[in-house]
Amino acid sequence: MKTLNLLVLVPHRDARLPLRAWSAALFAAGCDGAWSFPWAAPLAVVSRPLPVEELRVLARALREQSLAGERYGKFSGGPPARAALGGGFGNAAIFGPALDICLPNSFFDLVPAGNIISRFSPPVLGAALLRDGDPVSGLPPAPVVSFRAAALANMACRPLAAARGCAGAYSLEWKIGALRWLPAVKKSD
Repeated sequence: MKTLNLLVLVPHRDARLPLRAWSAALFAAGCDGAWSFPWAAPLAVVSRPLPVEELRVLARALREQSLAGERYGKFSGGPPARAALGGGFGNAAIFGPALDICLPNSFFDLVPAGNIISRFSPPVLGAALLRDGDPVSGLPPAPVVSFRAAALANMACRPLAAARGCAGAYSLEWKIGALRWLPAVKKSD
């Protein structure tokens, strides 16, 4: 199976700590895919990894988007949701807290035409990988997650060779590229 290229939002490591603890609790509760996806939020499937300059432009635009309204640059996780992984991964879905961001078309228009294959809606902070039929009722509640410090990065993922063709497998390998941090939130006087 070919590699799936993603544009991901990676929260600062301090914000990932509650997700790590939740993944452990999900696994203990019987969720087999609890350690199968990194603690990042895919925003889009891309045709190729995005170059550094495109990531920088997107990071600036995402920071501006996060300053709109009364959010003051903060991203917050809500109730758990599923976001279909797609890209040849069958019915696999990322499971985790849904982020409170809605990216407009103008955000994705900053990437040259044809490079965005699909978008994730809602953006979900990965804590587990689920397949159709995996139960979500009875699982531990999602932690409260909020953060200002975050980065955009390219992520490549594919099923491990031993897991290919095995319908119940949750084994992926992934690599997150260099982080392009969103500009800092400036304090107002």
